[in-house]
Amino acid sequence: MASPDKPATRESALKSIANFATDIGNGDQRIIAKAASLVEDFELMVSELKPLLGEPAKSPPIIGITGSPGVGKSTTTNALINLIRKSGESVAIVAIDPSSAITGGALLGDRIRLSHHFSDKKVFIRSLATRGALGGLSNATDSVVYILAVAGFDNVIIETVGVGQSEIEVMRHADTVMVVLAPGMGDGIQAAKAGVMEIGDLYLINKEDRGGAEEVAREVERSLALSAKDPNWKPPVLIGSMENESGASAVLDAIQSHLNYRRSKN
Repeated sequence: MASPDKPATRESALKSIANFATDIGNGDQRIIAKAASLVEDFELMVSELKPLLGEPAKSPPIIGITGSPGVGKSTTTNALINLIRKSGESVAIVAIDPSSAITGGALLGDRIRLSHHFSDKKVFIRSLATRGALGGLSNATDSVVYILAVAGFDNVIIETVGVGQSEIEVMRHADTVMVVLAPGMGDGIQAAKAGVMEIGDLYLINKEDRGGAEEVAREVERSLALSAKDPNWKPPVLIGSMENESGASAVLDAIQSHLNYRRSKN
């Protein structure tokens, strides 16, 4: 039985979203979080939301961060948040986490790394559970990103669940995809294979302090030479340590360069 404050049907959920329209447009994070929960619980589609919320005033760039478990995706996200906020822009994060086998909700994993941003009104962080969805994302991803665009965020980051070789759904949702790798995690061997290694617009070899980062970077570059997805864009392969933000500025510059390249094509 639904709680008194929670809609019981899809129709009532959509009515609640309609009532939230003004507050979402004003960037009210509490209401944005409620709307995201309704989207996730009732699997509301963007096509259902648009008549209620309208078109966003602007389309924020969508940055996808993906990679295997343990390579430092959340640490990388945190470093980018810090740099984006220093520029004065706002940023929203859609973080995909595994589903709890008991509740079906998101297992927050190492989302604690981002907790110090929770008091910043220009940072919004939302975890979504995979709930059986394949490809490293949640079925609610597009709809939540749309709500964040309506809310007026300057940037949106999608951080995938830890992925394997074939989980490449993020490339269909993000304007720029960064694949994060780390030395000593088998990524060098995977670099020669198809799948997730073919979808990056840039590559970050994280945790350079471990040693071996340069070797992984060379393997990635050799792989890219054989499988470039866009002959007019050569994905940069960067090395850094996102835990102490070493190389983070170069990463953000590379993201911006790719976004500019995409805009020049349109």
